[in-house]
Order: sequence, then C-alpha cells, then structure tokens
Amino acid sequence: MSRVCYLTGKASRVVNRVTRRGKARAQGGVGRKVTGVSARTQHPNLQKKTIREHGQLRRVWLSTSALRTLARGGFPGIELA
Repeated sequence: MSRVCYLTGKASRVVNRVTRRGKARAQGGVGRKVTGVSARTQHPNLQKKTIREHGQLRRVWLSTSALRTLARGGFPGIELA
C-alpha cells in the first residue's frame, strides 16, 4: 500500500532546497545570492487508521487534515472505527 491519503490524495512532493549566501539588502548588504538548488521531498503527515466505509472496515493511510474533516462528519458514508 502506498503512502497516499485515502480520502484527500495527499502524497509526497518534490520541492527545491535553495542554498544562499550573502547579507540581505535590508540589513545593509548587497543582497542574497543563490549558490545551489537541490531537490528534496516533503512528506504529508499521514496516520494509519481504521475507518468504516459503507459498513466495511478498512485500514488506510489518512492525512491529519482528513482526520479533522472526518471528526466533523465531512465525508458522507465514512466514519472512524
């Protein structure tokens, strides 16, 4: 099972890590310069939970934002078990 939120579809994202040098202009420098850009991954906050979907129990990955929505009854036919 892949680590993707069952309800919202949130998954890992590839983002850039930017390395800079120098002093900001606001602090009296000549400005920040980019010296390197490398890829890194951002992971969603996923929790393994059991849900009841249309009467059947399923063990799935859920993002914490989906858990909050479930607690408020935001997904019809799905509830925490």
